[in-house]
Order: sequence, then structure tokens, then C-alpha cells
Amino acid sequence: MLIDVWNLIKSYVPAKDKSIVANKFVDIIANSGLAEEDLQELLGHDEELDEAIQELRDYDKDECDGYGEERYEDY
Repeated sequence: MLIDVWNLIKSYVPAKDKSIVANKFVDIIANSGLAEEDLQELLGHDEELDEAIQELRDYDKDECDGYGEERYEDY
């Protein structure tokens, strides 16, 4: 269902703005409590969407940095 929503949205977005809109779309669905498995199902359907998902994963990985919440406790 989410890929159908994305396909509908992207048809109204100018090509130069699709990356920005894809990032916002991924942010919204990730912040709504979407399971990682559901996010995984979105991969492979659209290049901009794939890049946005990868950026989110890279950000999450950098944010945790293997230490979880303890990383900032000393500050």
C-alpha cells in the first residue's frame, strides 16, 4: 500500500524535487512507527525512495554509533 501512495505522490512532483519529497516521505512513515520489515518492502521500487531509505538507515546507524543512549550521558 505504501508503494502505491509513493507512486501517486511522485507523479505530481517535478523531477528535480523527487529526492527531497522521497526523504520527507520516508521520514514521515519511519516516525509513524513503521516496522523495519515494512520499510524493507519499499526497496527496489523506485531509485529516489531507495536512496531516502538508505540515508535514513545511515543516519540511524551514525546516531547510535554502537553505544545506544549511553553515548551522550556524560555531557
